[in-house]
Amino acid sequence: MANNGSQPVKVPFNMTIFSLPFTCEYMGASVRSKGLFRTDNPLKYPLPLLMLQLGTVIIISTTFQRLLRPLKQPRFVSDMLTGILLGPSILQLFTDGNFYASLFWGKQTIIIDVLELLSLMYLTFLVGVRTDLGVIKTSGRMAWVVGITAFLLPVALAVPIAHALGKTNVNLATNLDTISILSATTSFQVTSVLLEDLKLLNSEIGRLALSSSLISNLCGVLLKVISATYTRIKHLNSTMSEVLKMELSRIGMILVIVFLFRPIMFRMMKRIPEGSTIRESHLIVMTMLLFGTSFASEFIGLQAYFGAMVLGFAVPAGPPLGSGLADKLNLFVNALLMPSYIIDACRHVNVGLIKAKHLGPVEVIIVLAYAGKLFGSVVPSRFFRMPYKDSIALGLILCSQGFFDVLLFKRALRFSLLNEELYSILTIMAVVHAAIATPLISYLYDPSKRYVNYRRRTVQHLRRDNELRILICVHEEESTFGLLNLLKATFPTRESPLGTYVLDLLKLEGREHPLLINHQFHNRSSSNATRTARIISTFRHYQIHHEGMVKNQYYTTITPYDSMHGDICTLALQKSTSLIIVPFEKSESNPVRGVKRKLLDKAPCSVGILVDKKILTYFRIENESKYHVCVVFTGGPDSREALAYGARMVENRNARLTVIRLIAEDEFVTDLIEAKLDMKAIADLSGVSGYSDRVDFREINVRDGAETSRVLMSLDDNIDFILVGRRVDEESPLVSGLVEWANDFQELGILGDILASSDMKSNASVLVLQQQFTVEDLMPQLKLR
Repeated sequence: MANNGSQPVKVPFNMTIFSLPFTCEYMGASVRSKGLFRTDNPLKYPLPLLMLQLGTVIIISTTFQRLLRPLKQPRFVSDMLTGILLGPSILQLFTDGNFYASLFWGKQTIIIDVLELLSLMYLTFLVGVRTDLGVIKTSGRMAWVVGITAFLLPVALAVPIAHALGKTNVNLATNLDTISILSATTSFQVTSVLLEDLKLLNSEIGRLALSSSLISNLCGVLLKVISATYTRIKHLNSTMSEVLKMELSRIGMILVIVFLFRPIMFRMMKRIPEGSTIRESHLIVMTMLLFGTSFASEFIGLQAYFGAMVLGFAVPAGPPLGSGLADKLNLFVNALLMPSYIIDACRHVNVGLIKAKHLGPVEVIIVLAYAGKLFGSVVPSRFFRMPYKDSIALGLILCSQGFFDVLLFKRALRFSLLNEELYSILTIMAVVHAAIATPLISYLYDPSKRYVNYRRRTVQHLRRDNELRILICVHEEESTFGLLNLLKATFPTRESPLGTYVLDLLKLEGREHPLLINHQFHNRSSSNATRTARIISTFRHYQIHHEGMVKNQYYTTITPYDSMHGDICTLALQKSTSLIIVPFEKSESNPVRGVKRKLLDKAPCSVGILVDKKILTYFRIENESKYHVCVVFTGGPDSREALAYGARMVENRNARLTVIRLIAEDEFVTDLIEAKLDMKAIADLSGVSGYSDRVDFREINVRDGAETSRVLMSLDDNIDFILVGRRVDEESPLVSGLVEWANDFQELGILGDILASSDMKSNASVLVLQQQFTVEDLMPQLKLR
């Protein structure tokens, strides 16, 4: 029983004080239901209702994502549409009010409220973990100029106008000031998520946008701190001494995290073996630190997310600690906290509350803030001679709003700096802006256009007395030996040296910023160091024994698989390479195979995929080691590239070359130009090699794909390398009947798939080559594969 001083009150009971609901119930009866078979309604209790809400959000949001994917819409739009659909704007409008209140109001929302606050804490922590503040040091002048102007211009436009409109709308004066600050500042977290959705993280504009948004965001944080201090003094009647104590406590917390907690994290990292992830004990320690700093923030009068954000910044980015935390927490955040956040954020979005007299002033401030960000990005980027389309795309990226902005809107609503009407306007405008801007960015900026070339960068068209530049991509450390064997067979000489660019491919984990690291001054030679150091040491060993003929440079790219091909293409374009070589493993995951497929489509030079069957051990240094190369020639640019590579190999006096030209019986020549180029390449073979006694040329007539397969299967077992072109005319009798059969690995092509199969008699390593596209090649032609 409860007594309010006049009469007894029975438990349970509900009451409302200052628009805040309070509930009093018996312990154990307020959360779980007794069950339907005990005549109890489960939907009257928070726990079963939470399960229903989370499941409904996940199903509807996934459906929206599927439907909106062709329209290039980000996840933010589909998730927020789901929340609005389940909110008072739609569900309450088309259902009974009591039914909606039983689902989304009162004691049923207690757990959702708690989870929403936890989502704010965890999201800010994870964003901090994935953020590398060191990018500020490496940001160029353009990033600083764009970041600062994209902050100053919207603030200069929105804040004074908000003050002016507040004088004519006295009731909205404080609200308009808050709206101007929230709309004018840029969230680095939102920019990062948007670039990840658009697969532009490691593009040129993506790197610039990340750096600029981080700089602009830091300026915005300073402005928000100043604004919050001003609000506490003027509207919350805080004294200067109270504010000073709070700010000193803030500084003290930062110092403790940086100088006490961060060294603890580094000691934890040293105990994690290379290639391993964090253990449960590490996760427990980090969780204790997270809740401890969040509690300390609340204790000194700050918000819990502040301590979580600073702790996240202090976590060393990347593997093993940063990536391990991201991997273990992402499922928890995405499956539980994000749906809770969507429900709680959108149950306050009510279109019916929006009034025209308030909509006008708010829209003016929002439009001015967006325009300020857009012009603050476009004008300085044009000053640095960025193309118009790219500069507009950059401005739209920096204007974007997302989950983190809505979290800040909700925080302002909780502290009565906004009412539900203004909160609804801000949230809906953020969704509308994202829905319009994201497709525009995809249309304006195509990162692959910069890879289109007007000149040939191929092995075939390279003069023999020029340096052959090859970009070697290493994804698995075990593929190093096969790549070194291929480099040795390439036969570098002092007249025609070999320039090798070794690129170690690492997946981006536990950080926001993709990295391209130059190891040009890397001096380690120890094999017990990191994976990258061992790879460098192995290739340096090869360079030392070919001094004057081989020159290596070493790089590491840390980037998502979806955009990893961008770093490869960029490096190949900058270094003017003629060939990119990527190892192939049958057991590799689909994301890695996707990198190869995008590389074949976008590369600015020829591409070779090496299938190493592990028959070749680590190469011997002596040039007396003999090897046998076979080129399967079917005609076309890819076959000519394979023949040119084989001709270079056979210049080694210890090499033998066998060229097998497959000719389809009764096939009419439809492209005279291609036929002449094929004949010229074959006629030039003897002139290029000059060693007819070591070159065996065979022409074999075949009637269909079955005979082609038999010819390939019968290749000798003493062959070390088989070179073949990737693309073949699918309508040619050479591959009739093989198109559907040899379809397991499309990146290898039809013939490459057969040669790489375990049914082959020969255990030779296979190099599948695709000659570079140029603008001339993009004209209508035969369908190749």
